[in-house]
Amino acid sequence: MIEMGNSFYPQRKVLARVMSFKNYVGLGVGSIIGVGWVVVAGDWLVRGGPLGAILGFVLGGVLLTVIGLCYAELTPAIPVAGGEVAFAYKAFGGGVSFLTGWFLSFAYIALCPFEAVAIGWLIEYIIPGLKSKPLYTIGGNPVSLLSISSGLILSFFVIIINYIGVKNSARFQTVATSLIFICVAAFTFIALIKGDFSNMKPLFAGNGSGKSIIGSLVAILGIVPFFYSGFDTIPQGAEESGGKLNPRYLGKAVIVSILIGAVFYGIVILALSVCMPWKETIQFEMPTVNAFRAAFGYEWAARLVLLAAFFGLITSFNGFFIAATRVIFATGRGGLLPKWFGDVNEKYRTPKNAILFVGAITLIGPFVGRSSLLPIVNVASFAFICGWFITCLSSVRLRKIAPNINRPYRVKYKIMLYFGAGIATLIIILMVFPGSSAQLRWPLEYVIVAIWMILGYLGYKWRKAKKDMSEEERSYQILGGY
Repeated sequence: MIEMGNSFYPQRKVLARVMSFKNYVGLGVGSIIGVGWVVVAGDWLVRGGPLGAILGFVLGGVLLTVIGLCYAELTPAIPVAGGEVAFAYKAFGGGVSFLTGWFLSFAYIALCPFEAVAIGWLIEYIIPGLKSKPLYTIGGNPVSLLSISSGLILSFFVIIINYIGVKNSARFQTVATSLIFICVAAFTFIALIKGDFSNMKPLFAGNGSGKSIIGSLVAILGIVPFFYSGFDTIPQGAEESGGKLNPRYLGKAVIVSILIGAVFYGIVILALSVCMPWKETIQFEMPTVNAFRAAFGYEWAARLVLLAAFFGLITSFNGFFIAATRVIFATGRGGLLPKWFGDVNEKYRTPKNAILFVGAITLIGPFVGRSSLLPIVNVASFAFICGWFITCLSSVRLRKIAPNINRPYRVKYKIMLYFGAGIATLIIILMVFPGSSAQLRWPLEYVIVAIWMILGYLGYKWRKAKKDMSEEERSYQILGGY
């Protein structure tokens, strides 16, 4: 479809407008929940202890709600594909807009191979009889035929369902997210009835001193951006909101998603911690699964956890795939990356080339294996918070330079926007400050960030050197009528 709203630049390709409020909440919550609560929950307990992990995730949710307010104000005000790319462009111009989009594209794109790798690991637990001998090892981690084939099958499923229309993808997301909550409610009930709260002792990691308690919280807060990433998938797909959807509800969907995520993480960590002494639980490869099996002998409960994890993996995969393709599409359409990325399938009105690009990178994941998981978690977390930081600054700046733009969801107290920027700044400092328990690992994770930024810079300069788009047209292509 071509948007005909500007007689000078008539060829602005737009996406289908079919998503509802329920679809957006499903997109945000499904992306937040994911599968981390099964795969790496043991690491959370090691970092923070039971109460430290619960407080860290709940506190992180509260803090990110403040950041979410910045998103809630900007998303319905500028509801176009790529969300933060458009926010930053209107506030700061093309350079900062590109930087924002490139940070977020790394985070979203990196998460797609992460999900493709995790599916094989999960299937081995669901159906142990399918486990096969490793074909080779990378970084000490085996890569088997099962892990490769299952990752490829899931990847092709996500690629195809997104290529043939976002409505199908959104419906699937909503149904799968609902099934996750049904499963979680069932095994949480069992844990609280059969478990013992004394199993949570010691409540924090370390020696119990005030310093170790603070260190526990900081360690959890450092990874919170990664596990809450998902609420920001909503602005990526804001252009696809249905005509009957009140724009204000786009902002509400952001806040609702974060709050539901905070409740979910707190409940799951509590359920895991009361099953059996947590220092025994962390010895399991998948603590959330094996704790129910070891503590109560309930194989069905362990299977229920795995089923919920399976759906969570698919919803997060699907959500991040949607977000990744919309960011890439927006930067291509807006003249910040090669024009090829900005093409649309005329039948399905989906960003076809962005889907093919992200899909191709995703298909590499199953061949790399688990060795990619930990660096991806940490670097993607850093990339997310950088994108959020710029978005918060954009909300503050637009209050000054564009006070009269229509804001269907307007944050009542302007100081909350400043708080959002301050919280994002604090988390960035925690991730780069030497000696912090949340610091990126040197040198691998810093090298990954550097390589990605260099590649983006080269792509940006190449597109700018073509001089195939004036700044006026770029503004129209990125912002549309906003």
